[in-house]
Amino acid sequence: MEWYGPLTILPAIGLIIISTANFIVALNNEIQRLQAEQERNKEIIKKKVIQLKRLSIGISLLYSSVLFFLFASLAKIFADQNMIFNGLMVLGVIATTLAIIVLLIQALKAIYIRQRHLRL
Repeated sequence: MEWYGPLTILPAIGLIIISTANFIVALNNEIQRLQAEQERNKEIIKKKVIQLKRLSIGISLLYSSVLFFLFASLAKIFADQNMIFNGLMVLGVIATTLAIIVLLIQALKAIYIRQRHLRL
């Protein structure tokens, strides 16, 4: 693989980061609105804070994967070390995969939390 291979993945990861960041902002706003009636919404607020934690873990993994892919490209350009390049690529793929799994779990659990919230 050429040095620019890992960089071609970055726009897709960037789109996922933007989407996740938008979810984090929207969730923060929703939690603030729910705090107006904190006693009534206590259980939902707790669940939404857990959602916020999952989104934060997901976005952190995505940022890590961007670093791994960037460093893989730099290792290929400056050191031409296939072992370092391959190792960083594997770490980038693992971080991206874990992020997508965390975000998938978040999306599925968000449905349940939304249903619980609308029953109030």
